[in-house]
Amino acid sequence: MNSARLRQLARLASGFRAFARTPLTRNQALDIIRRQMAERETRFLENARRLIYDNPANPYRQLLLWAGCGPGDLETSVKTRGLEKTLQQLRNNGVCLSLDEFKARAPICRRGLTIETCESDFDNPFLGTHRLEGNTSGSRGKSTRIAYDWEFITEESAHELLLYDMHGVLDRPTALWFPVPPGIAGLHNLLMNLKTGRVPAKWFSQTPTDAMSLEARLALRFIGRPRPEFADLSRADKVVAWLASVRPGVVRTFGSSAVRIAQAALETGTDISGSILFAGGEPLTEERHRFINRAGLKVFPRYVATETGLVAAACPEAAAGEMHFYKDRLAVIGHDGNLLFTSLTVHAGKIMLNVELGDCGELTVKPCACPFGDLGFDLHLANVRSNEKLTVEGMTVLVSELHAAIEAAAGRPDCCQLWQTQDERGLNKLVIAVSPDVTDLDESKFIAAVLDRLRRGRPGSALAADVWRQAGTLQVVREQPQWSQGQKMLPLARKVPHAGHV
Repeated sequence: MNSARLRQLARLASGFRAFARTPLTRNQALDIIRRQMAERETRFLENARRLIYDNPANPYRQLLLWAGCGPGDLETSVKTRGLEKTLQQLRNNGVCLSLDEFKARAPICRRGLTIETCESDFDNPFLGTHRLEGNTSGSRGKSTRIAYDWEFITEESAHELLLYDMHGVLDRPTALWFPVPPGIAGLHNLLMNLKTGRVPAKWFSQTPTDAMSLEARLALRFIGRPRPEFADLSRADKVVAWLASVRPGVVRTFGSSAVRIAQAALETGTDISGSILFAGGEPLTEERHRFINRAGLKVFPRYVATETGLVAAACPEAAAGEMHFYKDRLAVIGHDGNLLFTSLTVHAGKIMLNVELGDCGELTVKPCACPFGDLGFDLHLANVRSNEKLTVEGMTVLVSELHAAIEAAAGRPDCCQLWQTQDERGLNKLVIAVSPDVTDLDESKFIAAVLDRLRRGRPGSALAADVWRQAGTLQVVREQPQWSQGQKMLPLARKVPHAGHV
């Protein structure tokens, strides 16, 4: 380990000690959110001044001035129209970023304006030195460097504490079922729990714990308990056994892993009724919701993105797949179904102004009698999905990346198509439709070749390949690929029958 990594670990240790020394109380959490709601527009304007207008090289500054929007114009618009209407007008005037522009994979091009960028152009320059640093999984392409201020995680922890409180589970034993590093979901959830003073009783990991890097092992050893325990996708019975021993308990995991918990309980006849699952990383469809309920479990969705942190979560009264949007820390507008995010906290690692992250969803404004509704969280987000990436078993890859692996394994183009479906339990499966014209196909070897090709890609793809191999996610059917009305064969077709009926 080099000296730079040692210094980074030392900074991490120093920041963690201060972070964990003072757990949040419920009243402190309420104060944080109420203050952020009251100062929402003021904080947006202050961030725009400090992070954008005061930095001549900032790409957003160039976009805003190109659109004829100076600091005074922005302030007048926010005070007269409101924040969301201002953001919508800015988007209409070209002040927005596509996913490729935000990732610096493409220049920002508008009429008469071209801005060449690098990913660090969108970094927040005011984060302290005692911070967490890491990278996204690269599910949307090149991995993006992200920094988390400890205050940022504290803000998130306030939402998590109130979420637990409104569901009546503050005093229940909690377990995590997330991969150990390099996956970040487990560590992120662990830190938020620790800040609320709730140390998880268990951390089950879908990936082997002995595969962690030395730095990751040292970091987790410093943080302390719980020590991660290997429980791959075939061992949901471990999670079920723990839930049965503490019933009723709480588990935080991916949507598909939540289905596997319910399945293991039903198959073994284990009573885990009354327990609650908080599921994220994948859409919580009505079918998944019904299947999980059959085991006597309650399940609620959460929406998190690496670039934004916590985005939304469901209250006890929410319909399946519906969540309260955390409007104290983010703003969102919709355009053609796409979601565009704006960060409102100065502690965010990335500066975001009308940024697309590749996700689609439905936005509605309506009152709710729950504590989130009382705080003013009247914007509801439902049916979140992505047209650019594919998430199965909590693992996310680019559709184009997986399609390239399939074609490479097939040895020829335009003979295969990826179909996304669900089985009767609501578990996502990926069916590869291979043209009957392809002869001498050994299906087992073909699937192995696809996963091996995927495994040779970026770290996130390698992790997905390992998990999908365990889960038997990929299946093969010998049928002609489907063509669009425009006579184009799309890499992915989503509306197909249950996998068991193909």
